[in-house]
Amino acid sequence: MTIEWGNFLIVLVVSVVAACGVVALFSLGIRLVSASGLWLRATGVAAFVACRALVLYGVYLIVPALDR
Repeated sequence: MTIEWGNFLIVLVVSVVAACGVVALFSLGIRLVSASGLWLRATGVAAFVACRALVLYGVYLIVPALDR
């Protein structure tokens, strides 16, 4: 059994970039929700909804029982 290091590196980079993106989006949502202004708060809530959708999609990809 051999490890394909090129594919491993691709998975590692994509995982780190995706995790950093979700954390940045959540942080942006926190900052926007705490700001004053209707549009800023609505954008912050939209950022939270996007975070939730990304996390649920990740769970869908990982759990094999949900893929039926």
